[in-house]
This record gives sequence, C-alpha cells and structure tokens, in this order.
Amino acid sequence: MAEVQIVFSCDESYILLAKGLVRSIQAAGAMPAGFELAFIDLGCTPGHLQWLREQGVRVLPLDTQLLGPLAQSAPGHLRALVLRPFLPLMFPETRAFIWLDSDLWIQSRDALHMFGSMALAYPDKLFICPEWHYSYVDFNASFMTLQIENLARYYTPLYGEQIARQMAGRPLLNAGIFSLAAGNPLWELWKREINVLYSRQYGADDPRIRHMAEQTALNVLAARHDMAVPVDPLFNYMCMYAIPFRDHAGVVRVPQPPNAPVGVVHLSLWSQRRKHYWDRGLLFDSGRYLTDEERILLLK
Repeated sequence: MAEVQIVFSCDESYILLAKGLVRSIQAAGAMPAGFELAFIDLGCTPGHLQWLREQGVRVLPLDTQLLGPLAQSAPGHLRALVLRPFLPLMFPETRAFIWLDSDLWIQSRDALHMFGSMALAYPDKLFICPEWHYSYVDFNASFMTLQIENLARYYTPLYGEQIARQMAGRPLLNAGIFSLAAGNPLWELWKREINVLYSRQYGADDPRIRHMAEQTALNVLAARHDMAVPVDPLFNYMCMYAIPFRDHAGVVRVPQPPNAPVGVVHLSLWSQRRKHYWDRGLLFDSGRYLTDEERILLLK
C-alpha cells in the first residue's frame, strides 16, 4: 500500500479535466517513491475508467454506505466534496493523503513531493493554500466586498454572526489541494462537522451554502485548533482571481512581475469561465491532450 495516497474524484462532467490532471502528473516526472494516485468514481463511463487504469491510476467506486446520511443530503457533484473526510476509512493503510480537485493540474514537479513529505513530517498539521496572492489585483482592490462581505454570507448561516466576524477577515483556505496525515484528528472533527451542517436546511440559499459548507467547516476547524500551515498560493493558483499567461516556452506564469511560474493551476469556476480559460491556453498542455470531440464536449 502507498505511504502517501493522492486522491481525486469526479463524475463524467469533469472527467476530461481530470484526464489533464493525470497527464500533468505524468509530465511532471516519476511519481515520488511511496506515492500512489487513486480515483474515486462518481459515475464515469467504463471507457474513461479503463483509461485511468491504463495510466496506472487506482480506481475505486464510492461506497455510499460509508457516507451514511451524507449520501442523501449531498447528491451528485457534492459527493466529491463531502467524501474527503472519509479518506482514512477508504485507505486504512495509508500514512498521509494529498487531495486534488479535478479542475486543477500540476505544473511544478516538486508540488506533490512537497505536500506529501510535509504531511508525513508534521502529522499534527494541515498543509493548504490560502485564496490570496498579490497578483489577484481586482480581488485585493475590492477586499471588503469580495472577501469580508462575501465570506460572511457563507459563515453566518452555518456558524452565526460572531464566528462569521472572526473568520471573514481571514484568507479562505482553499480545499482544492491539501495534505494531511492519516492519523490527524482533524479528519474525524471534519466528518462530524459536515454531518451536522448538512443535516440542516438553509432555505432559498440552500444550494449555495451546501456547495461551500465542507470547505467552510474545514476553515473553522483549522482555525479553532490551530492546525493550518499556509502553503504558498502559487501551489493552488486560483485563475478566477487573476488570469495567468503562458510564456514562449509554454510555462504558465503569474500576470504581475516578477511573473513567477505557477506550481498548481486551478481552473476555478470552470463552469462559468471555461471558454476564457480555453482561449488563454490554460488547460494542461493548452488542451492538446484532448481529441476534437472531447474539446467540443468540454466546452459545451
């Protein structure tokens, strides 16, 4: 069994991006010793699952019984979010985990080794990137609206106004990529917390609140127990806040000087910005890994 399990999950709607994620890991070089890549299937076609296996990816179906009540209260794509606290139960012999959202891809050959080795070395900590970078120019210029007021709209229905005031001024820790040792108590705390949050109803805002509930809970728990170690946001660069560019060598770089190379490209808000990302060549290998038919499906 793997010492460090790298896990990603999606349904058919994101599998073509997930293929780019796999290709990017392959292009970054050999998997570090003791690391294994695994995929939790949420409803992909047999052909896509076979492709993953051919790339050396371990493919598992989602055991909905493991999720308990969450299997009903978090249907569809939400299952890729709420299954994360259950990873130690799915892979009981693994020492540490790296989670990857399927709408990101790896550019730095050191990214996975860094996340995995840190979780092994410091098993009491969570390694995760904040949604903040100096190059997020528009976001930073409207910090009160886009950060404090916006985050309060998520924290308040879940935790009340006092905790919302405490948390909304902190950069949001984005759970698109993180690493955490298997024995860290945060897994169990997180699992209990999202079970409570998903058991409630939030009225007209229910879909919006549920979409962020597990990440909001992770932020509250990490702050409450002082577990988070912020990782350079270049290792989870949120393209919805600032569009990076490709240089003449094809390297994706930050749009502001000194134009550092991005370690992990996160195509966040993909459903709304897919055409923009495609036109800027921001998919892995500028999308050349896709067939013409797949490109049409992805952009539809």
